[in-house]
Amino acid sequence: MLDAIRKSDAVATLRRYGILAYGSIGTMFDVGLMVLGSLLLGLAVSVLLVGLDLVNREQDLSTGAMLISSMVLAVVGLFCLGIASEGPLGRGRRLVGFKLWEVGVGRAAAVFLAGLAAMVVYGFAAGLVDDVPQPIVTGVEGLRIVGTTGMTVMPLIGVPLSVLARWQSAEYEWAALAEIPVMFVVWVIAIMVSLG
Repeated sequence: MLDAIRKSDAVATLRRYGILAYGSIGTMFDVGLMVLGSLLLGLAVSVLLVGLDLVNREQDLSTGAMLISSMVLAVVGLFCLGIASEGPLGRGRRLVGFKLWEVGVGRAAAVFLAGLAAMVVYGFAAGLVDDVPQPIVTGVEGLRIVGTTGMTVMPLIGVPLSVLARWQSAEYEWAALAEIPVMFVVWVIAIMVSLG
């Protein structure tokens, strides 16, 4: 009888942390895809402006190559944003019954995994972009920066700020809506600092 109770407790604990892991990983991968998609779309717009000679910058590529590069970056960026919009973004706000430290540890581990996944994809993509125009190579480098900031800055700054927003949501209603945006903003600022 006692063994059956222990087994049911162990299964309940595993199920509980499985729900936490699923919600955390889904949310962090979606935020990472939003960040990467925004980065690629911004790069596509800047390459388009240079390709159309609306921004005066010395370029090594023809206008056609710049326009095609801009289109490729925009399509990949929109694909990332589309995947993020269809994913479980916001599920982390519905993690009811978990302590703040559990949500924080789950999100920190999940964002580290998201950054690691970006680095693995970068490792595969870096070998494929040897003979492509420079803007596409820059877009692949953006993937590396998303990965490194996801593994370093986000667990130390982004996740604690989101947990702080979750903690303040009992007192302030707007803080409940700030959990995901604060992680997005911190990740984007970390990328801008890395690029600058």
